[in-house]
Amino acid sequence: MFLNLQNYQPANNLPPYFFEVDPVTGNLIKVFDIENDFQFKTYNFRVTADMESCIKEVEPVLLEWREEIEPFDEEFHSSSSLSDAMLIDLRHDFGDGPFSGEVHVATYEGRIEAISYVPKAEAVVPEIDTIVANPWGMIEGQTTNVKGAGSSLLDYILQKFRSRGAVKARLYSVRDQYYLDRGWQRESDDYSACGR
Repeated sequence: MFLNLQNYQPANNLPPYFFEVDPVTGNLIKVFDIENDFQFKTYNFRVTADMESCIKEVEPVLLEWREEIEPFDEEFHSSSSLSDAMLIDLRHDFGDGPFSGEVHVATYEGRIEAISYVPKAEAVVPEIDTIVANPWGMIEGQTTNVKGAGSSLLDYILQKFRSRGAVKARLYSVRDQYYLDRGWQRESDDYSACGR
């Protein structure tokens, strides 16, 4: 899928939110945390120290996120599978060179809540190979884990791309309708199979 960055309107500070049980109705309600925001960090693979930090700080998170749970939950499974795929891609790319990629993370209260991998960050049309949110925040009906990190991280990445002069961005998605509803467009069928 792709998004034209000339027309992109940044969301500017999407706040973290939780779901809580309304004591009157028993329904889940969305509660925003207006005291704290997501923080962002970029690991630039052209910088050795960044690559070493990424291995030390991000790889353990991906190892944790790729673990499955029972009973089966589709959103959790999708996030967990993407975490595993990202870990494999990163390990493969760490063994190759030269490096031109970046890993972007969103943190909340010091914990990584979303991770994205961009193999060729300086391209005119950079490709977001994978973006994944903490699987524990994806479980339907959960009320303890922060949500919104994936959307906030994507907004941060797109703003970064646009500031570098990128004309559009490409994203490989397993949730096409989610992104179509947010202004992304499908690539022509002959270009991409949208595997992630």
